[in-house]
Amino acid sequence: MVKNQKKLLTKNNQPIKEITQAEINDLQDHLEQLASWQEPLNQIQTYFQETSIPMNKKKLVKQYHAQASIFTAFNQDFAKSIEKLNKKLDALTQKEKVRL
Repeated sequence: MVKNQKKLLTKNNQPIKEITQAEINDLQDHLEQLASWQEPLNQIQTYFQETSIPMNKKKLVKQYHAQASIFTAFNQDFAKSIEKLNKKLDALTQKEKVRL
């Protein structure tokens, strides 16, 4: 026996999708992961804004390699995060609508 089920609708008559708390928590974790890069990126920005003269070439080369390593790690992590978030977004858009 099949019961008639109604979809929950928004104000604009759009169906509401099921999203679990675990999915919300997972997205929050990814957001926190991306936010954790804020301080290292500020350090990189400060490094490239430095205009002190005269420049210590040895110090400059040493710092450049350190900043390049930080940026490389960020860039790899960021690319992976964007890919994961896109997959999660696709999964959320494919979710079933809530039915009563």
